[in-house]
Amino acid sequence: MTTKVIYQGQITDPSGYAVAGRGYIRSICDYIKENELDIDFKVVSMSADAQNALTKEEAEFLDSLSFKSNDEMHAWVEDEDYHYVFHHPPVYAWKLDSTKFFAARSATTTCVTVWETDEMPPVWNDILTALEVDRIVVPCQWNKDSFDKSLEKLGRPVPVKMVPHLINDDFVGSAESAPIPHNVVDENGFNVLTVGQWTDRKALMNVVKAFLMEFKDNEDCNLIIKTYGNIQDPRPEYQDFQKQEMANQISVLKRSILNDSLNGGPKCKMQLLYGLFPKEQMNYLYEKSDLFALFSRAEGFGLPIAEALTHETPVIVHDKGGHVGFVDPTSNYIVDSHLTPAHCTIFPFVYSCDSNWFETDYLSAREQLRAAYNEWKETPETFAKRGPTAKQYMLEVTGDSLKIGRELIDFIISENEQED
Repeated sequence: MTTKVIYQGQITDPSGYAVAGRGYIRSICDYIKENELDIDFKVVSMSADAQNALTKEEAEFLDSLSFKSNDEMHAWVEDEDYHYVFHHPPVYAWKLDSTKFFAARSATTTCVTVWETDEMPPVWNDILTALEVDRIVVPCQWNKDSFDKSLEKLGRPVPVKMVPHLINDDFVGSAESAPIPHNVVDENGFNVLTVGQWTDRKALMNVVKAFLMEFKDNEDCNLIIKTYGNIQDPRPEYQDFQKQEMANQISVLKRSILNDSLNGGPKCKMQLLYGLFPKEQMNYLYEKSDLFALFSRAEGFGLPIAEALTHETPVIVHDKGGHVGFVDPTSNYIVDSHLTPAHCTIFPFVYSCDSNWFETDYLSAREQLRAAYNEWKETPETFAKRGPTAKQYMLEVTGDSLKIGRELIDFIISENEQED
């Protein structure tokens, strides 16, 4: 008898959810094909972003899994014998008519999602209950522990499965690189790259602060800050305003830090790159950087960290969060952090102060930055081995599409039993 599975997700845009969704779908298809399973696998595409991030091959692949018409879709769900998966934040999923349509008729319903703090939002439980979600998939142990604890406290301990995102050599996409049309890389210096949206959670200013403090007397140190603001309002004047606000914040911090002679500001260099860049230019930044730094207050998985490691660039990151499972603590640089109540000013009504995320220990951050710099300068041959070793460690966790596909399919269609 044919098993039917339908996977709904925002899979065409450049968001983290879309990148992760495409990896899960590829893994499921690889597993079905490799084992010649009698599974009818369908994909329903939603998008929270108007931008299309698909290559021609990706678009054709996803189209081959999609319903060709509403009539075909209605006939497919008519017997209500399918397993339904939605890959969204529950609040976004609840806004979609398709979520309620498919969930009301499915044999089982699986929510694939991710969260950053140590408590699942209580409203998520209300939505998961209303949709009669049978099981939940998350990409890291940090999420599984948080969800298990929250669901138990809320009186609805449904099974939660940890399945890492697919990160392999194909994750980078195009292997080509294109220089940035600015002289942002110091060809003879120590280049540190940080990448992320300018939010309280991503906390790029934590990297800026630690870098300025530690390298205030080092002219050969260069920090590249690749960021963007709120892109829902595309007006050029608003985007320029956001960029200037970021530059002002950095300038205020820079002026507050004197070099050791107390007669001027930091001697290290910084470059602010604002906006969304083509993949080829991002490849260039990762390849040319000696170290990738991200001191996020919370990471559900950490795709920018994974992207850096795919380029064999070692990373300096917090000791807690969703990335811990794939970041080698030996070949990378690990910074101490401590729990603190979550508080978000840029995107309010998202994180509650009754949940916690992590704050950077700046003494630890400075110590680890200095250790990386010293090794880069004094024993470059040893430093050069870190990136390849760190990448291999990650791929052992994230790189097997057949294993990931098997774990997803087995959990989605299995009897509803609590996972260990």
